Amino acid sequence: VGLVKAQRVGPVTLPDGPADDLTIVEVPPEAVSFVTGQRGSFLRLVEEEFGTLLFFVDFARTNRRDRVERLAIFGDKRSRRGAQLKVMAAIEMKCPSHFTSRPQILVDSAPEGFGTEIVQIA
Repeated sequence: VGLVKAQRVGPVTLPDGPADDLTIVEVPPEAVSFVTGQRGSFLRLVEEEFGTLLFFVDFARTNRRDRVERLAIFGDKRSRRGAQLKVMAAIEMKCPSHFTSRPQILVDSAPEGFGTEIVQIA
């Protein structure tokens, strides 16, 4: 709740260390506005669809065009993964081959959960 309040008044910095309810997606500068959508519409759509909370952290107001922005996704593991994949698909639309040129990025083979791999379709 504190992070949600903090993001309304300025940049949010996440504490260091692992979190069980957080996934970070690095968004390239040329895709930030596309992923955000008009007045945050795409982020709200993803939140609604997957029951997650999304917002940019450590947002740099200066030199935004040169810096990768970090998108925080909060929620349970399955919901975060769905939201992450949807955001990644949007990034891939705006910046073709951003993820598919590096297929080892998203691999999760946790036996208690589910696994995900990125493969390039020829």
